[in-house]
Amino acid sequence: MDLITVAMKLKKGDVFRIKTKIGYGFLQYIETDDLGIEYVRVLESISENGILSQREVECLERWCIGFPLKAAERRKIVEKVGNFDLPQSFINYEHVRAEHNIRGEKIGWHIVNKASLKRELKQNLDAHDRKLSPHGIMNDTLSISMLEENWRLQDWV
Repeated sequence: MDLITVAMKLKKGDVFRIKTKIGYGFLQYIETDDLGIEYVRVLESISENGILSQREVECLERWCIGFPLKAAERRKIVEKVGNFDLPQSFINYEHVRAEHNIRGEKIGWHIVNKASLKRELKQNLDAHDRKLSPHGIMNDTLSISMLEENWRLQDWV
């Protein structure tokens, strides 16, 4: 007997909940980039009952990151709760950032173009650079941990 797996179709604005020790966190799908990486907004809200409103989606996100959303849904790590409009104020920056460390010493920051992966080393971040999300892909374990620690992009300097 052949088993046919139906591929999940993501739609911009789809929101998924993820269970943490402090309640449900929420991830909003933004796009899948040219490398096949699903990019999400990690929303500000934490909810005990897993319910979310458009007003809560409008709030500034904690951070944006690559996240294996389809795989997480297949494994029932996340659960779709609905589709919500992206905030009009949302900016999907073309750059992200990563700390640049050599032998445990922080040298500065890599500002990385998401499409080309070109990097620029900066010693200090300006106001615009501080708005850039982490570079890379974050799994569910790390995402849950950061939500439970109440981590926000503004804390990362």
